Amino acid sequence: MQENSSGTIGSEAIADSLHSAGIDTVFTVAGGHFLPTYNAIGRLGAPAIVAARHELGAGYMASGYALARGRTGVVFAGAPGPGATNLATPVANAMADSIPLLVITAQVDRRYSNRNILQHCDNSGLLGQFCKNSVQAVSASELPNLISTALQIAQSGRPGPVHVDLPQNLQAEHSSELEPIPFKALRSPSADSRDLDRICELLENCRKPAIVAGHGILRSGSAAFLKELANRIGAPVATSRSGIGCMDSGDPNSVGMLGFYGTDAARDAISEADLVIVAGCALGEQTTFGWKKDLFRKEAVKIQIDIDPVQPNLVYPVDHAVLADTGKVLQELSERAPARTKWCDLSVTRHGPANDPERGLSAATVLNSLNSHISDDAIVTADIGNHRLWVCEQLDITRPERLIQSCEFDAMGFSLPAAIGASIGEPGTKVVSISGDGGFVHTIGELAVARQLGLPVAGIVFVDGALGILRHQAEALYGEDHFVRLAPIDFAKVAEGFGIDSRTIASESELDSNIAWAAESNEPTVLAIEIDSEEVFPPLLSKIAQRRRDLLRN
Repeated sequence: MQENSSGTIGSEAIADSLHSAGIDTVFTVAGGHFLPTYNAIGRLGAPAIVAARHELGAGYMASGYALARGRTGVVFAGAPGPGATNLATPVANAMADSIPLLVITAQVDRRYSNRNILQHCDNSGLLGQFCKNSVQAVSASELPNLISTALQIAQSGRPGPVHVDLPQNLQAEHSSELEPIPFKALRSPSADSRDLDRICELLENCRKPAIVAGHGILRSGSAAFLKELANRIGAPVATSRSGIGCMDSGDPNSVGMLGFYGTDAARDAISEADLVIVAGCALGEQTTFGWKKDLFRKEAVKIQIDIDPVQPNLVYPVDHAVLADTGKVLQELSERAPARTKWCDLSVTRHGPANDPERGLSAATVLNSLNSHISDDAIVTADIGNHRLWVCEQLDITRPERLIQSCEFDAMGFSLPAAIGASIGEPGTKVVSISGDGGFVHTIGELAVARQLGLPVAGIVFVDGALGILRHQAEALYGEDHFVRLAPIDFAKVAEGFGIDSRTIASESELDSNIAWAAESNEPTVLAIEIDSEEVFPPLLSKIAQRRRDLLRN
């Protein structure tokens, strides 16, 4: 760290603090207000800087990295105003999906902030609504501890983004008062023994226990404990959409995803159970069929385990709430709960192809081919839209965080940059990004990053010429659609412009060999696959029914 007679330079304090905290990667789009810090990091040689092409991509890369690596992702917005506003969507997405991020935004020189200075924005006001904490640094002296505290907050309790706004002048400011407090992750609370005793008592007296598992299990790294508990008490496990990955899809206790676009097995298991453990799951709109009143049996005992005090009793009254680390509770229960035999034998049935080969391939066929050609440790990222409905049902889940997606915020453009971040977080792991032709264009520029870094990321684009999920809903509700059709794009040719090997697939006979090629490649690839635009994912009908109730009042 550089020092002179006046003390340590703020920019170098930032670089050193990140390095000391074990941060090895920062995602950013460069901006002039951050030049001192970029220079300090470059001279130090750490952390590594990944230069995204848009802040939207940088934020999603940091999120993909965080989910794959299991640690806090770090993202810088180098431009004060437009950089921060561009970053708002990934930050909001991280908050909704409990992704730990350290978000540092450049800010204008505080000395001139009231002089109509270029690119000024109230970044703390902007991002504070989407963060666990948001502060603006006021002196170089506090920078190291602000970073340590931000990392502590991001990872503790319910994970999420934390924001530090960094005025330009502080990077050049000197301080002789640096006494940094090292970063230390806080231990999450365990359940009170009385809570565990009560749950075991309730389990002893029930006949049909079931579990609804959410992304709290993934964030707490407790999928193994969930499996042990389900085996011990003979309970079927349904996941929320964001909880996909909690259970191996081949596990005999897995009944698939609950809610809109979910499985009949999951719906039936939860509706028949006389005791339901809701573990790390927010019971949001998608999971509950729009807060369906009879989601649970009227007399069913409901136990909710969550580290977030907002969740228990938010929509459904529960009989026993446990405010604690979900993983620790599951671990205790997997050892203490009364053993019992499995009470139901519900099997998950996947929907088969329903396409016209003259119009294109079936999404089901594509995903079946993908299941056959990628390894069990490969990661898949999904975007928002029609393709994701099929992915959630059809993808073989063989590991936690097998499927990385934007769940509770439903942000288009997520898949490709998240795949890049996941690939950086797990070097050498094959990552497949699946997008629709609507979402892919939002962050298509990040192909340049995949090419520059030579990442083994395969981009699969489902091409149906529309925002497909909206088209199907509009046609079902009104008999026609408006503003959802998309002009054709030759995605293979665009990808080739980035220097990426790419292919277009128009028939099933071309599918397997090209999926195999993309799955085996150690370089970035893109497959543009023509999908039958008329094929409707059958469970979409439940969402259409909700839209009809809410929008047409019938």
